[in-house]
Amino acid sequence: MLVGSRQTLIVGVMATLGGLAGGLILGTLAGAFGGWVDAFVMRVVDVMLSLPSLLLAFSIAAMAQRPSQWTVITAIAIVNIPIFARLLRGSMLAQRHSDHVLAARALGVKPSAIVFRHMLPNALGPVIVQATLVLATAIIDAAALSFLGLGNPDDRAPEWGQMLGMAQQYLSDHPHLAVYPAICIIIVALGFTLMGESLREALDPKTRR
Repeated sequence: MLVGSRQTLIVGVMATLGGLAGGLILGTLAGAFGGWVDAFVMRVVDVMLSLPSLLLAFSIAAMAQRPSQWTVITAIAIVNIPIFARLLRGSMLAQRHSDHVLAARALGVKPSAIVFRHMLPNALGPVIVQATLVLATAIIDAAALSFLGLGNPDDRAPEWGQMLGMAQQYLSDHPHLAVYPAICIIIVALGFTLMGESLREALDPKTRR
């Protein structure tokens, strides 16, 4: 169980970081440039969001010739990119008309400096909070893909979803082999979700007392 937790957390964290990196790039492009760049990026994001996340991740992971841990990480990271991109784009659009950005433009600051020094740092708060919530869903999606046989096939590197899949043939005689990994997945996902909600309340000035 402990070794499986390591693999599960590695997949969840790496997939979340990959989706965050891709979302930062697309969201920054859409929020900073606007116009046709914003329209093109958002249409791509809309197409990705129109597909069920698990189905899209399953399709991407199934395209790999040999299933491995990295195929799961890549699939889940691609699925999470539009979530971060849309959120960051909305935050940056709100920053474009803020007083400090207008003051920087009036002083003749370069557009690149306005984007990376004034707009982007002030728009990252909601994205960081969303990353903790996405981490919970990434762990569940990783377990689902491993359960379906698209994860690492090596038994020497167990993962909770893989353990659930292998426990099916022993379910009638040894049900605890499936119960324990399932409980661990639920507890870890719930823990990151509660942490994300607490972080959102802590960073949101409207919820402070």
